[in-house]
Amino acid sequence: MSKSVGIRTGLLAQMAGVSEAELVHALKTTGEIFGVKIPSPLPQKYNARTRNFDYLEGKAFADKVVSVRAAALRKKGN
Repeated sequence: MSKSVGIRTGLLAQMAGVSEAELVHALKTTGEIFGVKIPSPLPQKYNARTRNFDYLEGKAFADKVVSVRAAALRKKGN
């Protein structure tokens, strides 16, 4: 298994246009934001205080959240 580049929770939240607290809360409760499933965190070798996510999965998630949110705002505006 190849090592993947990881991104932290804060950066993933920023990419998705949500707060880190909102992302963590959704991860612990529903597992999704705006109906988009949050990717699983990468396994940690130690008890980390933050989670790391695979970059490509995180980017796909963030792009989907941004597009779903934009579509919802457009629909609400009409």
